[in-house]
Amino acid sequence: MADIDKIVRLVSEGVLSAGEADEILSATTEAAAAPPTPGARHLRVEVSEGGRRVVNLRVPMNIAGWASSFLPGLSDDHTNRIRGAIVSGERGPILDINGEDGSRVLIVSE
Repeated sequence: MADIDKIVRLVSEGVLSAGEADEILSATTEAAAAPPTPGARHLRVEVSEGGRRVVNLRVPMNIAGWASSFLPGLSDDHTNRIRGAIVSGERGPILDINGEDGSRVLIVSE
């Protein structure tokens, strides 16, 4: 888990791209992981405030389930829905939350 923390930190600092992190995590966990299932490989998180997109983040599935615990403002139900979609390999929209002020959180598996 410490390695994942380091990689996530490097991505958040801009040292690594999400794609580079995905390659590193895939290489380090490939031997221990179960056979890959066809399905989504990335989770896209888009956040808009007042109709203006302020976040457009693509996260490798290797760390998406773990990272979903740290997304502020998500209920346990939303977090469980994200994890369920990751496990199932489901593709497409997982969450689409719209606020009255024009804010939006869209989470899609790709």
